[in-house]
Amino acid sequence: MRAFSIALVTATGLLAASIAVEAKTTRSFSGSSPAEVEKNARKAGFSYPDGDMNCSSRCSQRWAKD
Repeated sequence: MRAFSIALVTATGLLAASIAVEAKTTRSFSGSSPAEVEKNARKAGFSYPDGDMNCSSRCSQRWAKD
């Protein structure tokens, strides 16, 4: 019975870890132009934009990665 409890706890922990890996990470990047925002995001390892680019005096956009 004790071995079963340990196996159940281990399986639950592995399942929780796999769920956490599937979550997306997002972060906002800003720059003086859309090209600078994209360059900064890709340099940091973010792969695709998550939403529209907002430009006034500076551009800002959220980027996501898996």
